[in-house]
Amino acid sequence: MKQKIEYNNLIPINAYLWCPKPYLQPLHFHSSLEMGYCLEGKGQFVFENKQYKVSKGDVFIVNNTELHIAQSAQHDPSRYIFVNFDPSLFLEEDEKLLLPFAYRSERFENHIAAGTTLAQKIGSLIQQIYEELNAKAEGYITISRCKLLELGVTLLRHYRTAFSNEQWLKMSKSQREIKEMMIFVKERFLEPLQLTDVAAHLGWSSARTSRLFKEHTGSSFLNYITQLRISEARKQLVTNLDSIANISFSSGFQSLASFYRAFNSVVGMSPQEYRKQFGVKQLF
Repeated sequence: MKQKIEYNNLIPINAYLWCPKPYLQPLHFHSSLEMGYCLEGKGQFVFENKQYKVSKGDVFIVNNTELHIAQSAQHDPSRYIFVNFDPSLFLEEDEKLLLPFAYRSERFENHIAAGTTLAQKIGSLIQQIYEELNAKAEGYITISRCKLLELGVTLLRHYRTAFSNEQWLKMSKSQREIKEMMIFVKERFLEPLQLTDVAAHLGWSSARTSRLFKEHTGSSFLNYITQLRISEARKQLVTNLDSIANISFSSGFQSLASFYRAFNSVVGMSPQEYRKQFGVKQLF
């Protein structure tokens, strides 16, 4: 089951408290990357083909394709801070930061045990991100992004030792190719861009491009492009007074009808309602 992630901040990152149910819920995945830090209690963290016992101080790393769910112990419920974020935050800075998440499920150790120096450092950074995003003090977006990048570097240095040089070089090459793909998409999404255009630019087949896009983003090419265009439209709706029609076309949509359908589906309200609720006066 795919879980829809809505980001509540100006950059695509969320941090929240969560207490898992004391019974096993359906496994899910999402297009975001995820890190979880257990604050208290016990339970288990279940993946497709493995499961881990959980105790206070444990850390879990989850990519955007692996099915998973956390479960609390019946008489000692667990409580976590989870951080979800879009892969683009790492890709824009250094594609190597995505390597710890580019794993094959059956061979990857998602669990970083409580009491280790690594778990303590990651747990502290996760808590700081949570506190910043909830307090929303001056500069909170900048410091949250910096803390997330520090988390990425910490994980990169840790997982580097788990791979041979040959494996690491192969993974690095793959991430460079993915970065080129994503940069091309972000530079061209306001145009009538097709999957075949991306494939032709990279010299790949459409099938390979579609597969890698899905593996990297957890989303289809069409859905990802739609999300980018909706994000652009949301920004324009609260930062300028252009007509809805002009904003729809300048955001990459080819018709007003398709814009309205997509906006309502993704945001849950019409563009007019969004502008009224989050208008320019509230932003500045």
